[in-house]
Amino acid sequence: MRLVAERTGLSPDVLRAWERRYGAVAPSRSPGGQRWYTESDCARLRLLARAVDAGRNIASVANLTDDALDRLVRHEEAARLARRTPHALAVEPYLAEVLTAVEQLDAFTLEQSLKQATLHLSLDELLEGLVTPLMRTVGERWHAGTMTAAHEHLASTGVRQLLGWIIDQHAPPASAPTVLVTTPAGQHHELGAKLAAATAATMGWNVVYLGPNLPAPVIVDATSVCRAQAVALSVIFPQDDPRLDGELRTLRATLPAEVPIIVGGAGATAYRPTLEGIGASIATDLVTMRQWLQARAASAAQH
Repeated sequence: MRLVAERTGLSPDVLRAWERRYGAVAPSRSPGGQRWYTESDCARLRLLARAVDAGRNIASVANLTDDALDRLVRHEEAARLARRTPHALAVEPYLAEVLTAVEQLDAFTLEQSLKQATLHLSLDELLEGLVTPLMRTVGERWHAGTMTAAHEHLASTGVRQLLGWIIDQHAPPASAPTVLVTTPAGQHHELGAKLAAATAATMGWNVVYLGPNLPAPVIVDATSVCRAQAVALSVIFPQDDPRLDGELRTLRATLPAEVPIIVGGAGATAYRPTLEGIGASIATDLVTMRQWLQARAASAAQH
């Protein structure tokens, strides 16, 4: 039972109670009377634990079939996740669909669900309500061990295609200011940068997106060539790279003083002392990013 407890996250006392009181599972017995749990028993117990974590009483879910329990858990988790976004009612069905597609490694359904979302959701709902919580959830589950690198890669590919499409659909006016978007050297996760690029594009900026992992001198040269009025960086993982402090300081020291830097992503706040020291702005979310871009666009128009 100890092994089953480790694999399900449930204590032996809870396992015994769920079995005896509610008939949640019916393990067989060894000749010596020990419980023998199958892999399907463990999978069912994990589903039950997720249902209880989502707010369901064990008595109300213990007798559900595995399929019904799986559907319930997906719905409840998507609803709970959607409630954390500013667009809960609109995005919940799409969030449930895309999370299920990622869990099942179903690339076709993921692509179709994202396409449907683009047709029925506003840009704010799509970016803040769907894409952001989707990638945050996949990342959290990957690091927790409940999803694998394959799930993360599938989700990333689908979202990358969606964000690329959004950028392509927004041609900036001739007078638009230019923002250069990338990630610093050592930062290989590009979805945060792609999300920043899509956000800037929807606000009328001319976006020069250079992908991930660029050293400071390359960013400086590119900024000069495209005459960018701002540099936007994404920092996600790792959050303790000793090289990044030097990269950021070199970037600020060699960029023209009038070109501001904004840094977003899940790892940005880990480098707050450095960012504040070089005068860079920190975007804690897309709302902050949008407000910063709006202010900078107004400033550029005045000059």
